[in-house]
Amino acid sequence: MHTLHKLVPTVLTTVALLVPVSLTAPAATAAPAEAGNRITGTWKGKVFGDNGASAGYRARVRIVTRNGELRGRIAYGGCYGTWRYKGRSGARYRFTEVITRDTIGGKCAKRVSVKVRRDDARLRVVWREPTSGDTATMLARKA
Repeated sequence: MHTLHKLVPTVLTTVALLVPVSLTAPAATAAPAEAGNRITGTWKGKVFGDNGASAGYRARVRIVTRNGELRGRIAYGGCYGTWRYKGRSGARYRFTEVITRDTIGGKCAKRVSVKVRRDDARLRVVWREPTSGDTATMLARKA
């Protein structure tokens, strides 16, 4: 009977040591899943379909949160501008792009609507020019 009594504390100690490890494991894996849904950061890629063009041109967008609101800065093909947050529809974030600097002689569309969503590790961007209905797309990666 004396031997059985010594085994019980050893078993309980082993079980007690295993419990904290199993409780901390799910918390460690939850953070990367949340990070995969964020659109903030600097993204770069090629824009396709603008005015029917098949060749892509480089674009870079930086999306940040300031004062609790999303904002962006965009640069592509000699056009530089800002993104103003308009709202969210499901997984899509809506912005209005306003060109603030045009270095290619007035060829930049001054104001276009933009929809953004995460596509796994990438950012999918769709532009639509309100007057002509012309669209362009980009599948960007983190810069």
